[in-house]
Amino acid sequence: MDRKYSKIPILFLALSMFIALGGCKVGPKYVRPIVKTDSLFRFAQSGDTNSIANVEWIKLFKDTVLQRLIRTGLTNNYDIRIAYARIEEARAAFKVARGQQWPQISAIAAGGWQQASLPGNSGNTIEYSTLSAVGQISWEIDLWGKLRRSKEAARANLFAQVAYQQAVRIILINEIVNNYFNLLEFDNELRITKENIIIRQKSLDLVRNKMIAGTASGLVVAQAEAELAQAMTKVPMLDMQIGQNENYLSILLGEPPHAINRGNAMLDQFNTPAVQTPGIAPQLIFRRPDIIQAEQTLVAANANIGVARAMMLPSLGISGSIGAAFNPTNLIYSALGNLVAPIFNGGQLRQGVKKAQAQKEQMLYTYQFTIINALKEVSNALLEYQKQGEIVTSQQATVNAAQTAFDLSNQLYNAGYASYLDVINAQQMLFSAQIALSQAQSNEVTAVINVYTSLGGGWR
Repeated sequence: MDRKYSKIPILFLALSMFIALGGCKVGPKYVRPIVKTDSLFRFAQSGDTNSIANVEWIKLFKDTVLQRLIRTGLTNNYDIRIAYARIEEARAAFKVARGQQWPQISAIAAGGWQQASLPGNSGNTIEYSTLSAVGQISWEIDLWGKLRRSKEAARANLFAQVAYQQAVRIILINEIVNNYFNLLEFDNELRITKENIIIRQKSLDLVRNKMIAGTASGLVVAQAEAELAQAMTKVPMLDMQIGQNENYLSILLGEPPHAINRGNAMLDQFNTPAVQTPGIAPQLIFRRPDIIQAEQTLVAANANIGVARAMMLPSLGISGSIGAAFNPTNLIYSALGNLVAPIFNGGQLRQGVKKAQAQKEQMLYTYQFTIINALKEVSNALLEYQKQGEIVTSQQATVNAAQTAFDLSNQLYNAGYASYLDVINAQQMLFSAQIALSQAQSNEVTAVINVYTSLGGGWR
C-alpha cells in the first residue's frame, strides 16, 4: 500500500475540523432588551443601593424554631425536589447538545464461518471463516452554527431552570414564614378569646348574684349568658384554623400532617427588618429569579432562530472507517463526505423560522412584563408595610380607648348609672379591637417578609 494515500483521511478530517471550528453562526446575536425602570421604587423612602434583599434569610429571622422549619422545607419540600430534578434534566439536555458538535465514533467487530459444497458429485466441501474489526467515525460539520446555536439554547434553558429553582426556594420560604406567622396570630386570637371568656364568665356570675339579690333582672342574666356563649363559639373555630394551618405547613415541610412547635412571639421575629432600604429598581433584573428565568428563556428563543435559519442552508457531513480483516489479512479504510441542501419542502423550513421568531417575540413580551410586574409587587409590598404600621398605631389607640370604655361601663353599672347593655357594648368593642390589633400586628410582620421576597431576597 502506498503511504501517501494513507494520509488522505487524516488530512480530510483535519480540514473538516478547521471548517467546523471556524464556521459562522447564522441568526441574531442576543442583546438584552432595554426595559424602562425608574431609579427608585414607588413608595420607597430611601435611594440607598443597599437592600434588605442582600440579607441571608438565616440572618433575617431571630426565631430558631422558624429557622429550623425553613431548613426542613428547603430540604424536604417536593416542589424543591422537582425543581432540582428539572435542573438535572436541563443539564443532561445541554450535554447532549454539546456532544452533537463532536465526531461520533463507533466500533464494529464481525466474524463468521461458512461451509460450501464444491461443484459436482464428489461430496467435497470447502470451509472458511471471516473476522474483521472496523472503527467508524461520522461528523456533521457545523458550517452555519446550527449545533452551536442548539448548545446555546440548551445552556440558556439550564440557566432558566436554575433560576426557576431559586424562585421556588423564595416562594417556599415566603409560604413557610407566612403560615408560621398565621399560627402565631391564631394563637394570639385564641389567648384573647379565652381571656375574654373568663371576663364574661365573671360578669355572668356577678349578674346572677345580683338577680338573687333582686337588683338585676332575668333579662340581664340572659344577655350575659348569650355573650359568654358567643365568645365560646370562637374557640372551636380557632382550633380548626390552627389545625388546618399546621397541616398545610407540614405539607410545605414535605412531612405528614403534625403539630407545629412555636418559638418567639409575633413581635420578636426579626433581627433587623431595615425595610427602609429596599435598594434601587434596576437591581431586580440581576436578583429576582423570575426575571432571570424570563431572560434566559428569551436567550434560548433567540438562539432557536439561528437553528431554524441554519436548517434552510446546506449541511456538510463526513464519515470514515478504518480497520482490518483477517484471514486473509487486509487493511480496510474509507472516507466519505456529503453535502445536503434543501430544495423543496413545502415552505416548512421558512415557516419554522417564522415560528421561532414569533416564539422569541412572546418571550420578549414575557420578559418585559415580568420586570414591570416585579416593580409593582415591590411597590405594593412597600406600601403595605408603611400603611400596616399606621394601622397598628391606630388600632392600638382603639384598644386603649375600648379598654377605658369597658372599665368605665363596669364602674357605672355597679354604681347604678348605666345599663348592662352599655357593659355588653363596651365588652364587644374591646374584644373586636383586641382581635383587630392582633391581626394588624400579624399583617405588619408579614409585610416585612413580603418586601423581602418581592425584592428577590432569600435565594441564597
